[in-house]
Amino acid sequence: MNFGGLIFLLAAHYLSGRGLLRLFKIGLKPVPAFCLSMITGVFLVSFAPCILQLCGLPIDVLHVIVTIVVLTGIFCIPLLLNFKRPWIGKPPLPVYYEWPFIIACSFLAAVSVWRCFYYPPYARDMLAGPELLAEFAVREHTMVSSVFTLDLHTTNNYFKSPYITCLQILYKLLVCPFGQLWLSVIAVSFWVWLYSILRERIHPLLAGMLFLFFMAIPDVYSYSYIMLYDFSNMVFFFGGFYFVCRYMDSRRQGDFLFAAFLFGAATYIRTETLVLVAMTVPLLLGYFYREKKGFAQVVKQLFIFIIMPAAFWFLCIKVFVRSFVPIPFNLGSQVAPDLSNISFLFERLKDMTFLLIFSPIGFLVYGYFISFFCAVLPVDLIFFRKFNRGSKVALYGIAVVYFGLPLLGYLLPLVDLPNTTKRGLFKMLPLMLLYLCNSGFLQYLSGRIFKWEHANEGKKAVVGSVKKVRAVKKGR
Repeated sequence: MNFGGLIFLLAAHYLSGRGLLRLFKIGLKPVPAFCLSMITGVFLVSFAPCILQLCGLPIDVLHVIVTIVVLTGIFCIPLLLNFKRPWIGKPPLPVYYEWPFIIACSFLAAVSVWRCFYYPPYARDMLAGPELLAEFAVREHTMVSSVFTLDLHTTNNYFKSPYITCLQILYKLLVCPFGQLWLSVIAVSFWVWLYSILRERIHPLLAGMLFLFFMAIPDVYSYSYIMLYDFSNMVFFFGGFYFVCRYMDSRRQGDFLFAAFLFGAATYIRTETLVLVAMTVPLLLGYFYREKKGFAQVVKQLFIFIIMPAAFWFLCIKVFVRSFVPIPFNLGSQVAPDLSNISFLFERLKDMTFLLIFSPIGFLVYGYFISFFCAVLPVDLIFFRKFNRGSKVALYGIAVVYFGLPLLGYLLPLVDLPNTTKRGLFKMLPLMLLYLCNSGFLQYLSGRIFKWEHANEGKKAVVGSVKKVRAVKKGR
């Protein structure tokens, strides 16, 4: 393993991502800012092999390093223009009842990172697609390699986004033969970012319990080391909704633009995500209506929100796939031939609900996390009946995924139930976690725990004062 190459890539991820946050004027605390910089930096640096291929340059170590340096330098310009001396303070230490959860989650994260490093990619979709293309690109220094002389008619995986192919090329050239450690960078950064969100909103004890519950979801955890598109797609899709919520609270245009960028990244990773992004428009229309924004301003905002993911879709399908895959690709052939049979849409929704989510298979795939969410939601509806903006946005995002995936299955036959839909449901799980940390019931429990702690602290202070007074009297 080349530790120098790994450090170089990690630095490039952070600096390019940090520059992007500064470009959008995103204000975050140090830990979330670091995590989000690493996540977005992985996405930005992934374009390096594509740029080399479009420029007709060989994809080798020297050209890759130079391209990454140039890319990082471009995204560092906002940092240099608005340079601020970083404030490094003493981070708050976890309280004693957080440590069991932190240790358990750290163990799971370490196992995930080890499996990414030690085992080669073995997912079927990867071996017949991005991993195969990346291995030949590293050998022949071009993405249009002799692999396309093989008979690939039994698979369409080489028509997918070059996102994983490019990251595998970078990490194979600069880090280790198996690549895929980039997935650990995204997973660990995402987990830390999620925990920081939970800890800001509810008591640390509840935050630790919820986060461990989420992290231990069987399939989501396994895809933190099984290399596929769905984990990364989940991360960026969640980020889009999170910053939509921030925009509604802060009214800062930077948050809105960054949300559109994150939805664009999710679309670039899995192009069918564009349909789900379009289903988010009514949420924005409702917000603009309540804010009494003018017609021209609403049209401008919605245009920006849609054009950015659409641009990433165009970049993926019409530029990269068309340029790097010398095999004809007919997008129209992927659409279902009989769209008039709308009954299939409702059949898919029913099958997804009862054959996948709430079934023995669903408990093996998603554990009991969805059931826990479904138990908390009625409690909030019946007893608390107050939903803050975070919970409303999270619920809307969950509805988009829940109804959008059957719609995709209706439109695209390749979006099957046991594979694409099963993994597509990952996108609603962190949104469920976002709802839970804004839940009225859990907020109430959190307040009760804080109140009990403060009451005990007050009693301890009184007892300590009495003991000091008695000690002084005895001394006299």
